[in-house]
Amino acid sequence: MAATMIVGALAACTYAVLIALHVAAIRHDRGVAGANRPRVARWLAASGERRRARRESNAVQRRIDGELDKAAYQVTMAQIAAQDAIERPLQVPKSLL
Repeated sequence: MAATMIVGALAACTYAVLIALHVAAIRHDRGVAGANRPRVARWLAASGERRRARRESNAVQRRIDGELDKAAYQVTMAQIAAQDAIERPLQVPKSLL
């Protein structure tokens, strides 16, 4: 019984490490984040994008509801854009330089 649990735990740890490696690869190089990656890895790697999209969506909804004036909305969107620039800097292919 204990041997079965140990083997199961080792298999689970192996899968967790492999998924973590895929997530790291997706976050590092967006061009390789295609359909050949495990779905769970793509979902985990996109958590930052979902967070930014949720924050932007909330700002738009608050602006529509009248909770934010124009200046506060612009400040919020500028903060979101600045954080996005830090997390995902623009990469221009060398062929275009």
